Amino acid sequence: MARGEEGCVVAGKGEEEPAAREIPEEITDEILLRLPSRSALARAAAAGRDLRALVSSPRFLRRHRSLHRRDPGALLGVFTFSLTRDGAGHDGDGTGFHPAEPPHPAAAAARAVAAAADFSFGFLPSDPSSAEEWLVRDHRDGRFLLDRAVAGTERGTVFTELAVCDPISRRYALLPPIPEDLANTVDGVLNVFGGRRGCEPFLGPADDEACDDADAEAAAPFTVFWTARCQLKVAAFAFSSRDGRWRELPSPECFIWRRHRSPFRCPMNTVWNRRHYAHGRFYWVDCLTNRWLVLDMRAMSLKLSIIPSPAGYWEDHVAVVEAPDGKVGVFAHDFHHPGGKADLHYYTIEDGGGGAPRWQLEKTIPLPWPAAHHRPFCVRGAANGCLILEVSEQKPAFRASNRVRDAELFKIDAKSFQLEKICQARCAGGAAGQCCWPYFGFPPSLSLPTV
Repeated sequence: MARGEEGCVVAGKGEEEPAAREIPEEITDEILLRLPSRSALARAAAAGRDLRALVSSPRFLRRHRSLHRRDPGALLGVFTFSLTRDGAGHDGDGTGFHPAEPPHPAAAAARAVAAAADFSFGFLPSDPSSAEEWLVRDHRDGRFLLDRAVAGTERGTVFTELAVCDPISRRYALLPPIPEDLANTVDGVLNVFGGRRGCEPFLGPADDEACDDADAEAAAPFTVFWTARCQLKVAAFAFSSRDGRWRELPSPECFIWRRHRSPFRCPMNTVWNRRHYAHGRFYWVDCLTNRWLVLDMRAMSLKLSIIPSPAGYWEDHVAVVEAPDGKVGVFAHDFHHPGGKADLHYYTIEDGGGGAPRWQLEKTIPLPWPAAHHRPFCVRGAANGCLILEVSEQKPAFRASNRVRDAELFKIDAKSFQLEKICQARCAGGAAGQCCWPYFGFPPSLSLPTV
């Protein structure tokens, strides 16, 4: 060995530097699998190209999810879709992805997602012969469900084209149409979704446990539900990407709209406009009549349940969330706030011991916004145990028009009950005029490459 001019040791003639010892890939794999969260996994992947390639593979991601199923990933922002969009893009009308902003801990990852993804969904196929546009109908587990009216057909807004896609990888899957024999059972459809549609399609949660090593490299399976409100029943079908088939879900027995009208003679297509999910079930809640419509994914069934609420909460003031320990949680707030002090109530649904389930008040959270003359906040969405609140001083939130307004978005969850600001956003639409979904997931390098 010889010493160079700078005093460092250099290899002499005929000598070779010892090769750096590398950790075998299978050991690296096991180490990364034990990282407790997706945020930690994202930071590890940023250390090098090899690590990035390893943790972005579908096989690795499925194994990690199976070990850490309770971790939905970091909240990266909020995606909103306004019914006022004009088909010319999403800028300026309140539609689009609103990334988390500093000092939010996921701000850097959220900026990366915003830069890498195509939240205008311009990669979906277009039809030059039709002016119909794709509308965002649902978001879950990083995937989006969009539909497009079928031009030139009598019921083109009822039986629409459906696509499931990932805006980060820009990959999508087009669903086959609902078979004619099933479609013929749907009659007397009531319009929903601001009158632009006669159907309500939505995504089921990802079932990572259903993926075994044999299909680990294939696209992760997904389920899409399709419902329509008819005069005498609720029509419902389910599609599974595993076999590419649509199946019918029976309507609740003795279900007749005119026998179950809400107070104040509200038409039935103006209630049950908000869909909630918790622990394998979807819920549509009408607290004024104590009626819940429940879709059980495990049983693939629809039923009407009577769950009395402690107050006559309006539908727009309630959000069902996944509570810890497998419980169903409910955030709700009153229509009036005496003394100008606004509170948010958190309940869990308790078994009635042979009777009807009941609401159990767990916590009352004082909100920092005064409500002496109007309520500046409103419930906008919920997912993975957290609630999204919109706060705007431009106009009372519960009477907000479709006019675009500046707002702040906050999160509160069913564990810490702490308010956390996510970002500022341009929003439009009232409670039924805008869809809003919390966006959880990986930074771009960790997203699944297929839908």
